[in-house]
This record gives sequence, C-alpha cells and structure tokens, in this order.
Amino acid sequence: MFFQRYEVPFSLTQYYRYRRAFGQAGREGLADGRSEGNNRRIHRETEGFLVGYVSAQPDATQAELRQKLLEHFGIEVAQSALSECLERLAIRRSRRPREVQPLSWAAPYAGFQLVVALAWHFGWPQWAAQTIAKAIGRARKSNRFAPDEKADLKGRSRSGCFTARYNQRSDVRQKRFQSVELKRPSRSLGSMDLAKVDEKTLARKCLAVLTLPFVTHNGEVRTVDTAPGKALKDFCGFDYRQATLTRFLSELKYLGVSGDLLRCQVGFWEGVWRDELPLEVNRPLLCYYVDGNTKALWSQRVKKNKVTMLGRVMGCLEQVFVHDSHGRPIYCETYPGHAPVGEYVLSLFGKIERSLEGPGPKLPVQRAIVMDAASNSVRTLRAFASQQKYHYITSLDDNQWDLRKVRKQGKPQRYKYGEATLWDCEIELKDSTEKDYLFVTRAIKIEWDRGKETYLITSLPKQIISTSEVVKAYFDRWPDEELPFKVMKAIGCLHRVAGYGKQRQPDVRVRKRQEELASQIRQLRAELREPLSAIVEEETKVAKLIPKERCLRARSQIVDGKRIFAPNEAEEFEKISRLINAHERRVKTIHKENADLRKLDGAEREWIRLQGKETVYKVDVELDQIMTFFRVSLVNLYTYVAHLMGWSHLSLVKFLHVVIFLNGRIEETRESRHIILERNEKDPKTMNALSAAISKINALQIRNPAGQRISFDLQDFHLNR
Repeated sequence: MFFQRYEVPFSLTQYYRYRRAFGQAGREGLADGRSEGNNRRIHRETEGFLVGYVSAQPDATQAELRQKLLEHFGIEVAQSALSECLERLAIRRSRRPREVQPLSWAAPYAGFQLVVALAWHFGWPQWAAQTIAKAIGRARKSNRFAPDEKADLKGRSRSGCFTARYNQRSDVRQKRFQSVELKRPSRSLGSMDLAKVDEKTLARKCLAVLTLPFVTHNGEVRTVDTAPGKALKDFCGFDYRQATLTRFLSELKYLGVSGDLLRCQVGFWEGVWRDELPLEVNRPLLCYYVDGNTKALWSQRVKKNKVTMLGRVMGCLEQVFVHDSHGRPIYCETYPGHAPVGEYVLSLFGKIERSLEGPGPKLPVQRAIVMDAASNSVRTLRAFASQQKYHYITSLDDNQWDLRKVRKQGKPQRYKYGEATLWDCEIELKDSTEKDYLFVTRAIKIEWDRGKETYLITSLPKQIISTSEVVKAYFDRWPDEELPFKVMKAIGCLHRVAGYGKQRQPDVRVRKRQEELASQIRQLRAELREPLSAIVEEETKVAKLIPKERCLRARSQIVDGKRIFAPNEAEEFEKISRLINAHERRVKTIHKENADLRKLDGAEREWIRLQGKETVYKVDVELDQIMTFFRVSLVNLYTYVAHLMGWSHLSLVKFLHVVIFLNGRIEETRESRHIILERNEKDPKTMNALSAAISKINALQIRNPAGQRISFDLQDFHLNR
C-alpha cells in the first residue's frame, strides 16, 4: 500500500534487500558504500599485496597474479576485474614480447649460403657498390655523357615501355652492334637506373651477378628466368629477372667501370688473404705467373688468333691473367684477337704494383715473372733488361735452340728436384724487329733421364739463384698456376663470352700487304712483258677454238659411255683438240722458261684473296672484363671456404659438388637467419671438415645488411622427422 501511495526511489525487491541488511547489521548495513567499491573481493590488504608483488616481479603476468591471490587470500578474480584494479592502483607493467615463430622454408643449394655469408663478412658487395658509386661521381663531372634530355618515346607504349616497334627504328637497327665507345657520347647518365639507386641496391645487384655462374650453371644472364634462377631471392634478398640484371650490366658497360673494378680488386683480395696466406719470405724466389685464356668468338671479320680448345684460327677474345705464387688470379685484362702478352706484361705489373706490395716493408726476395714460350720475343726480353725490379723465366721451343748460338756452357750438374742433368749456358738471340741486333741472356739446358730435352732462358743471375731453383720455379707453373687456372675456368665459367659491340677500323697489316703485293705485281709485269704477251697470244687462240669445239660436243651423242659423231665431224673434233693442246703446251713451256711467272701468279692470287678485307671489326671487351671481375671474385670466395675446410684450391670442383650443392632449410626472424644444411651420411670425412668450417664461420658473428645474425648448422634431416 505504501508503494502505491508514495513514489519511492527503489523497487519492492530492493526494499526486501534493505530490510534483510538492516536486520543483519542495523543502520550500518544501509550505509552507501559505492565510493569504497561496495562489497569488493579485492580489499585494501589485497591491494597492498599486489603493489608489493608487482614491484618485486615487474614481468609477472595477470595469470600469475590471479594465481597468487587465490593461494594467499582464496580470492578468485576475473581477468577484467584484475585489470580494473591494476589501473586503479596506477600499476604500469611492460608488456612481455610475444614469442614469434621463425619463418622456415626449404632451400635447395643451401651450401652456397656459406659463400654469401662470407661475402657480407668481407664487405665485398658494399665495396663493389662503393667503387661503382665513385665511378658515377667522376662521370658526372666529366663530359663523356650527353646532357639529360627528355626521353625519346618513339616506339614505346603510353607507359614508356619498349615495344617491338622500337627495334624496327632505323637508328636503333644501325647502332645495335656499334661499339660502346661510339654510343657513350649519346647516352645520358641521368637516364640510367645505375645513377638513381642507392648503394644498398647496388650491393644487392652486385651480389646477384656474383652468383650467376652457380645459379644459372653456365654463367649466362639469359637463363636467370629459368627454374634455378629462383634461388636468387635466398642469396641476394630479391628475385631479380633477366631484364633487370641485363640492364644493370649494360649500364656498367656504358659507365666504363671495368678498369676500376679490376685494379681495385687487387688490394681488396690481398687484404682478405694477407692473414690467411702469409708472405713467403724464406723462399729465394717469388714467382708471378702470366697466362692467357682464349675464348672463341663466332663472328665474321674480327681479329683472329688460334683457339687451342677448338684447334683452329678464328675470331676470339684473349684474356691475360696474372697469378701469384699461391695460384690465385690477382689481375686480368681482355684483348680482341691476339693478346700481346710479351709487349704489355711489364705495363700490367705497373698497374697493380702498389696493390701487390700492400702495407709494410717490401719483400726481401727476387721477383720473377714466369711466362710460356709464346712471350719470349727479344723485344720483350729487352724490355725486362731495361729495368731492375722484375726478372723473367720462360722457355725456348726446340726450333729456337741452336748450339751455334751458345756462347758459354758450364759443367753438367744434377737437378735437385728431379731426374735430369742441367747445363748453365749463355746464349745469343737475334731481334727480328731490328736487323743485326743481338741479345745475350742466361739459358739452361735440361736433359731428362727419359730422353727429352727442355730449354729455359732467364734474367736471374747465377750468383743469386741456383740453376735447380730456376728450373723448379718454372716447372712449379703446373701445380701452382696451370692446374688452378684450369679449375677456375671450370667452376667460374671463364670460357663464356659476354655480350659485345663492334667498332670498324682499318686493318693495317692487310692494307700494307695489299700495297706490297700491288707493287710486286707491277714490277713483275714490267719484267715479264714479252712472256706475258706470248701467253696472251696463245690464250687468245685457245679462246677462239673453244666455241667451235663446244658446238661439235653438243652435236655428238653419248652411247654406253662413248662419244658418237656424225660422218666427217669426228676428224674435225680431233683436229681442234690437237690445236688447243698445242697452244696450252706452248703456255706451259713459257712458264718453265720464266720462273718469275710462278711468283706473279702467286702474288695475284694473294692480292685477290685480300680484296674486301681492308677493314676489320674490333670487339668491345668492357662487358667481358666486368663479368670476369665478378667470376674471379666468386672463385676467391669458393677458395676461402675450401681453405676453412683445410682443402686446397685444386679441389674446388669437388668442393662445388659435395658442399655447395647441399640442400637445407632456412629459419628466419627479424633478428636472425639460421641456415641448416643437410648432412650427407655417405661422405662423413667431408662432413667433418665442413662442420669445422661452420664453427669458424659462426664464430665470425656475421650480420647481413638487414642486421640479421647469420648462423649455420649441419644436421641429419631424416632423424628429426
């Protein structure tokens, strides 16, 4: 009745609650406790416990706090209620980072990651990018390139992409195979992507080109888009396409950076190897080996030389490599056609002299350049004699040795390092370019016990180097240079010819030969005027008789292999044949009586053969040298990993098959990159050597440009499945 008569701020249900509370606690049971949190489970004592526990254990989770309240106070608190309590008490806790599961994927050829890790450790990609960046800076200050202009969009789509119509433009078709030296002045440096990207991108692209001999299995850029090319993403961090790498190399070619890369790499790799292979100060002789690599060039009217691997004279590029005493290539240059090794060998060493010396005192040993017999011209030997820094050791062919040229011959002595007898001699050699010039040099005659003879010449004086040491230095060429060079060509794809352009230039030798032949022909014709007139007279008579003979041949018939004439035609045919034979005999008689007619015929045939060969194409070697730089760098990295395993650089082919081709898995987080290689149970000896090398690499604490720590492990996969 009371609730019906009056407006009360609570319901009938709430009234019974108040009455029950009043009956239990009196007036205190009706007090408003909302400001105190009403009937809270977390009372003041519990709050004090929370404050103290969190201050002592700041990393404690809410689950731990709820468990502690249940253990100490018997209070079960929901997560939301505990969160409100902590917020009311102004307790701020640092959130524990979530444990991120690493990304994991299968990686074919994961063994190559060892090479990539060492490349980042030595800073090779960064160094290559800096060298290119310096070349770009110098190019901006020079006048080699055209000023930046608006792009020529003829033959392109609306988005600026090249179309088939671009290759049909007449100017493009005419300049397609022109030399880069002719194209460079019309090329704008600002239009190159090379000048727009940062050094980090340049380093990544350099690493991608470095891996090409392995990724593509043949070193060709055009196979990057095939299935093996997908491994680029694991190796350099980006899955580059063929077009991107082709453009990158093309722009490097236009930049003309090969000289900088080849010269600067000498100092870079010397710094890498200096601590691993100490200088041999105890040896009486420090050898540098010079050798060539001839690559066939299937193109017409280019400079030619003999290509040994094909056994023929044809267009080619020839590379000259300088190797140190450990068989490692330290410098190279590429030449179109025949490489003038002998003429330029000292200039090659002049370019790399400072890098070869390195920091510290100079080497207290004699330096000798070991060359093959193709470089032993007297002109080269005279160049060596004009300086005191480098000596030469080279061989003579059997046809170059003559006892009449020997000035002095010492007593025979046994070879200390083999079964042979040695004679120390002094020999005279004639300079073919300067008449009557004689050059005297030291020579060594070697008679092997098996019957063969070998001849060496050297500028090393006998007072400093004994005869046996000179012979050993030359024949160490095979294990110290020839065999490593062969291995390097096998794994580094050095036999591949990179893309090239051609520059047309006069062939001086052919033009000179044509002039000599023309002068000889004029002189011989003047001397042989009468015999030539007699020959012309006889040949004229023969020319008049041939049509008559031809008509008789046409009217005759051939039956069972025999010629059948009409009546009276057989006698006429025989008469004409006798007359023609008589005139031809007179011509032969004139030739026998005048021997110079044979010289005239030979000169005329040679002159006709040389017609149209007055010009020759000089092949660009810029891109080939750039590719050689990357391939030699890859060989150095291979050699370093093999060295960590305790292997020789002669075992790189085996190293490639048993280590680099290993499969594995990659586990990657933001902070780390862990490569797990699959152990090969069939080759435990190699796996033990690889495990030791992995321990050394992990100890280097290598990090990639993304800041990830790179580590390796060798596991047996099927045991972990």
